[in-house]
Amino acid sequence: MGKHVDPWVGWSLGLMVSLVVLLATGTTRAQAPPPSFFEGRDLDDLRALASNPRNDILLRRGAATRLVIALADEGRLDEADAAGREFAKNIDPAAIKHAHAVRLRAHVDAVARTVLGVILGIATLSIVAARRAIAAAVGRIRDVASPIAFFVLYVGLMGGYLASSYENGSALPFVLFATCMLPLLAIFRVWSAAGSAHVAARAGRGIAAITATLALAYIVVEHVNPAYLEGYGL
Repeated sequence: MGKHVDPWVGWSLGLMVSLVVLLATGTTRAQAPPPSFFEGRDLDDLRALASNPRNDILLRRGAATRLVIALADEGRLDEADAAGREFAKNIDPAAIKHAHAVRLRAHVDAVARTVLGVILGIATLSIVAARRAIAAAVGRIRDVASPIAFFVLYVGLMGGYLASSYENGSALPFVLFATCMLPLLAIFRVWSAAGSAHVAARAGRGIAAITATLALAYIVVEHVNPAYLEGYGL
């Protein structure tokens, strides 16, 4: 009969072999560096840390993640995409998602600015074309001065108060949006008074006003704090 082997001996041998393998591969030495480790490092440093095969896997992962995010935040979107592909095997997927969101925000921002510029251009041309009615149209602003002032104060103050009451919230987007809406409301009021009274023309001006307001709101939020857009996939 063969000798009986104590199972504890087998488990001990297996554990020893596993420890040897882990030590040989350096896995046991891999530790995620604290965020402060990457503070103050430029892009070249981050790339060097992410590319050095002698560094721990988690160190390389953290450096690659920081590199892609930093490139995207600086507007170097093509380089961010290239770095994401380069370190795709060892990077936090959130960094790739962040780079894509920054690119999408840039596209939406360009569209919003273009739309706002086109609408204001059309409104200005329409007002100039009806220059004979401008004096009367400007006078019509006085009729709605109180509602406009109430709207601006309500959006700026009440919206800002509600936003600031939440953790990490800020009243700045609401205050800035309300301030920028003042000239926009004045322009649209003059355009409405000086423009055609035809139903189609009035509907067109209404759609233009809503579109311009949404475009302005996006530009303000994107400029103040893009983090507010994350809930919308941007």
